[in-house]
Amino acid sequence: MNPKDKHHLDMEKDLLSNYEEDLDIFRVYLEDLGYSSLTIRNYFYDVKLFLIYLYDYKSQKVGLDTVTKQDIAGFLRKHHRNASKASRNRRLMTLRTLYKSLMKSEVLVYNPAQDVDMAKQEKGRLPTYLSDEELSLLFTAMPPSDYYIRNKCILMLMGLAGLRVVEVHNLNISDIIRDQEDPGIEVSGKGNKARYIPLPIPLYQLLLDYERIFRSKPKPNHSNAFFVSKRGVRISRRRIQEITENAFQFLEQQPGFQYLEQKKLTAHKLRHTFGTGMVRDGTDLVTIQQLMGHTNLNTTQIYTHVSNEQKQKAMRNKDFSRFFSS
Repeated sequence: MNPKDKHHLDMEKDLLSNYEEDLDIFRVYLEDLGYSSLTIRNYFYDVKLFLIYLYDYKSQKVGLDTVTKQDIAGFLRKHHRNASKASRNRRLMTLRTLYKSLMKSEVLVYNPAQDVDMAKQEKGRLPTYLSDEELSLLFTAMPPSDYYIRNKCILMLMGLAGLRVVEVHNLNISDIIRDQEDPGIEVSGKGNKARYIPLPIPLYQLLLDYERIFRSKPKPNHSNAFFVSKRGVRISRRRIQEITENAFQFLEQQPGFQYLEQKKLTAHKLRHTFGTGMVRDGTDLVTIQQLMGHTNLNTTQIYTHVSNEQKQKAMRNKDFSRFFSS
């Protein structure tokens, strides 16, 4: 590490130590609410950025009780000039939650973040998803590698079972429900909430093939991890995203599929594809909500969009002749 980077890290460490008591209260509050370690880590990253911004802006340690809504708005402007509105709103919610935790502990009496407005997000924006043809080709036209079967299992769990990246990362050997007639998996979702997902028989068989034949030998402390890297450790979330990105890039190079470059495909789009497919197959929203692990049914409703083809089919199949008889 060069001296400049070391100085920067030391400065951050000293700065955060000034807020140690406040941050401890915040951590306990999040843990009591049942947030996962990943979510807590993301919240703390946002708070760290905010505290560094305050220090840089005012050239001194700033008491959280002196922060104004203008300070928070300035922070959001600096870090979200070219970012999405959803990203800005997520960071604002982090600061609202920080202040809420301090108010509940009677450390503070005012939440300045509550006075900062959320950015208006476009309503009715359709989630990006793959058609059945695109999804099928994604699974069959993956880049060849020694980890082809492992990578195919990962993509299929997201596209055919709706798993999040972190849920694929967390999947354990012990989570596989080994019932030949009714196979499935136990998934640890957001807030460490577990849910049961039945699996298509062919996907279940592919998972067993991977486990029996293609899974790298895990290191002792990673023996329960279902997906492991070539080093024998649990595969990282970033590696799962890279596998998906590489598969999408490979798909976009296939004849007739270059247009997919405009869709800005990511790993999470496979989950959107699963939700959309469930709606199109006529599955009720409550069942989809349970399969996808949504806390709020409103989240599930984003998948109820329909294509022009479905609209045309609905209108052409309806008999309107009785309204035009003389």
